[in-house]
Amino acid sequence: MIEALQKAVGWTGPAREDVVERRHLDFYRHAIGDPGPGVPPTYTACFLDEPPSLPAAESYGSGWLNGGDRFEHHAPLRVGDVLVSRPRFTGVVEKIGRAGPMALLTFETEFRRPDGELVVRHVGTRIRK
Repeated sequence: MIEALQKAVGWTGPAREDVVERRHLDFYRHAIGDPGPGVPPTYTACFLDEPPSLPAAESYGSGWLNGGDRFEHHAPLRVGDVLVSRPRFTGVVEKIGRAGPMALLTFETEFRRPDGELVVRHVGTRIRK
């Protein structure tokens, strides 16, 4: 089963375009207890497809868990920014735990402005078991 995931490394998901909107940002800030100012780079988590739509993952296990996220801030986010992103599957490791085998999948998503400027890079680990 892990072989299908190993062969899928390099897969890229569908591109998407999102806008940083004031109303949604206010809800997000309230939820995380951040009064501002500015737009936190973690706000881009709202634009991630969860769980990832990686077709090869369907053959391994039956559920998803979040194994952690890292956000690299490269340029300031602003209300009104249009962000273009596309997830990329960058690696998989199989572990054997008390409950049996699980796959740790790594995804990278770059959030760029339409002119190509990198704003935020998200690296996330998702667990399939």
